[in-house]
Amino acid sequence: MLDNGDTLGLSPVDPAIGYNFWWTNLNGVSAGAGAASTLHNGDVFKYGDMNSATGWNYQYGYYLEEAWTKTPTPVPAPSTTPVEATIDFADILYWVGTGSNEAVMAVNWADTALAWGYRWNGSATVADMMSDIAAADPRFSYTGTGFINDILFNDGNVSLSGTPGNYWGSTNNGQMDGGMSQTLADGDFEKWGDPAAGVVVDSNNYGGPVWYYTYAYPMTVYPVSVPDTSAPAPEDASIAASDILFWVGQGQNEVVFAINWADSALAWGYRFATDSVLVGDIVDAVATVDPRFSYEGSTSYITDFLYADSLMSDTLRLTPHNPSDYSIYFSLSVNHVASMLGAGQHMVVNGDFVKFADTYAAVVVDSTWVPDWGGYWDYTYVWPMTIHPVTVPDTTGQTPQPPTPPQPGSFCGAAGTPGSSAIAADSSAIVAWATGVVLNRGPQNITNPSGALASFGGDTNAIGMATMDNTMDAVSLGDGGNALVTFAHPIRNGEGPDFAVFENGFSDNSLELAFVEVSTDGQRFVRFPATCLTQNTTQLGNAGQTDPTNLNNLAGKYRIGYGTPFDLEELRDSTGINIDSIVYVRIVDVVGCIEPQYATRDQYGNIINDPWPTPFASSGFDLTGVAVMHERTSEGIADIAATVNAIWPNPTTNYVNVSIRKPADAVLYDVTGRRVAAYTLSEGSNVIDLTAVQSGVYMLRVEGSVSKIVKK
Repeated sequence: MLDNGDTLGLSPVDPAIGYNFWWTNLNGVSAGAGAASTLHNGDVFKYGDMNSATGWNYQYGYYLEEAWTKTPTPVPAPSTTPVEATIDFADILYWVGTGSNEAVMAVNWADTALAWGYRWNGSATVADMMSDIAAADPRFSYTGTGFINDILFNDGNVSLSGTPGNYWGSTNNGQMDGGMSQTLADGDFEKWGDPAAGVVVDSNNYGGPVWYYTYAYPMTVYPVSVPDTSAPAPEDASIAASDILFWVGQGQNEVVFAINWADSALAWGYRFATDSVLVGDIVDAVATVDPRFSYEGSTSYITDFLYADSLMSDTLRLTPHNPSDYSIYFSLSVNHVASMLGAGQHMVVNGDFVKFADTYAAVVVDSTWVPDWGGYWDYTYVWPMTIHPVTVPDTTGQTPQPPTPPQPGSFCGAAGTPGSSAIAADSSAIVAWATGVVLNRGPQNITNPSGALASFGGDTNAIGMATMDNTMDAVSLGDGGNALVTFAHPIRNGEGPDFAVFENGFSDNSLELAFVEVSTDGQRFVRFPATCLTQNTTQLGNAGQTDPTNLNNLAGKYRIGYGTPFDLEELRDSTGINIDSIVYVRIVDVVGCIEPQYATRDQYGNIINDPWPTPFASSGFDLTGVAVMHERTSEGIADIAATVNAIWPNPTTNYVNVSIRKPADAVLYDVTGRRVAAYTLSEGSNVIDLTAVQSGVYMLRVEGSVSKIVKK
């Protein structure tokens, strides 16, 4: 075996001879005793393949005198077997369970290794440890029982799962073990490893064609931080009976019936005279009376709910619509508690709130193994989406029509053409550029959400001045990905455009698009009303051409060096934001796919068609910068942007110091815009305790100043 991977072995049989074999030579003389020959200091002992020898001298039958004329090559020392990575008990930050016995459980994914501590009394198995950690840590879960299908970790910032096509193997103190049935001993180091993260150190034929591998996982193991349980769980959305516009049935008892699709939530009312009613009867009654609503399957097992009206020309249905994909389905809950019964079995009474929801619209707050069901997981979901009451259906045939979109070619053209609104990156109207960004990348291909994410570029490509001609100075968002951008001073509403978003379009027609949203507090975002009049019957390929005169309020309308402008005056009537103090701008990639289950739409419901798929590291919208034309540098007399002197250390492990010039309130947000914590700060130096906060990227807002904080 050569160290370059090639294998050496006995030469093929020479047909003229009819055989081949190995022979031995000691100090140039054939050694008849072979491997049994006695060796002395200075001896040269050689094995030779007969086909490499010369000088045949047949004596006493097949006794050979041979010379091997090839020059021997010294063999290098074999590479050292990789050392199995471990972690000290003293390094463990998060312990689950109580007792005098201690073990460490680690998981090696293909690019990350994480470790938990486990304590117990008496006896315990790996299965006990896995289930106890999964129950205690909402970030950790696994699928399978005796055989592990996958191990997952998701803290909101990173999502880990096994490499497709691989499996999971386990070791106990560096040796292959019995997996879930392995008995734990005090002091054990138990590790699960995805083979993509391992190095094969031994392989043996295991009684047949199956190979038994022994792996080492040399990757550094990181201790898992204590999960943040201070943040409240997402609140399951509801709706009051008084808000219902359309009621079905008659009687003194009332039930609200709602459905959460992946992007819409609708509610009906149902009245009945009996003490109770089956959920299946409600579904049937609503489907009979409301022509916009229907379902597939039966009320015992509903495979899909559908809704369509003149405002939704493409039907709402399960995401993605694939009846054979049992991981995506509609789940039933009553009064926010998941039901294991089907619609045809569950009885409800007056005042109940019944909801069916597409799991794509949900957040898992709990998952429990249900052994009585023979291997199913019982998931508890919340669906925090706002629920809209359904209007009374028009039975006269005069259904209200959606607003009529403009005709194609209604908007201004490419940069440099008459009337174009493009803002040049070197324009004197620009007074500032983005100073911070948090990236939330999407997949390279949305039809494979577990595949590789976009990875081209980084934070620095999105901040500071956009380039005029360097198409490589960009950061790619991926399908549906987004960038949350911040500034030294808030953006204000001024005369004309207030900010502009830049992309690296290679030409006036090679355009990738994005929605633009703004927020004052990081929680309530308002999207600019976008319009796309591009045909959506034929998919544009990744080199497809787009006419900018068909686009409005979509970032990426212009080629590299020219930004798409946005005027906050258009959002004057929006609630929840202050158009004179915009702190956040969020750029959201338009998924250019025209298949309804993946498509994104403009303000008129039109599917937006742009170059797709782009299954590359540079997938999706390529952000090069965000420019500001009108910034708010003062609030009354005080300079709010100068409130913060310094923040240190940053990144931090547990605590961060914030020095400010005057007393102020501060709010910490995560990358999704969720409020994590609030603080009242004094003039001078303040210490903020982040020990209960999960590792990740956060934004600290102190009045009008926004700073990025990284918790390690």
